[in-house]
Amino acid sequence: MKNLPKKNIFKVPENYFENLSDQIIEKNSNKRSQMIYFRSMAAAAVVLIGVALFVFRQDNIPTDNIHLSMSDDINLYINAGYWGAEEVLSLSENPNLILEQIIAEEWGNYNINEMEFEDDNWY
Repeated sequence: MKNLPKKNIFKVPENYFENLSDQIIEKNSNKRSQMIYFRSMAAAAVVLIGVALFVFRQDNIPTDNIHLSMSDDINLYINAGYWGAEEVLSLSENPNLILEQIIAEEWGNYNINEMEFEDDNWY
């Protein structure tokens, strides 16, 4: 080491530190504009893919199978005792329709004529 000359090998170009901030700002502005451009392109691609999937999707699951499996599941809950009549009716959009269907199934075998009850007085 003693034989090596004591010369400063690290030289800084003239006006390096005066121009450094301008160079950094210029590089960052170029990177920032490129990043904004790529982000906007990525966002546009995501929107286009989302719209394409929504518009061109095909329902592969038939709705009849869903309703059958749902009714089987509902029957299992009812038979197991987890759900009662109140819970089933509260889950329905139109509980009166369900009650009418039950009445039609239970009393469908009977021939009840509404006209035969008009003359009777029920006090």
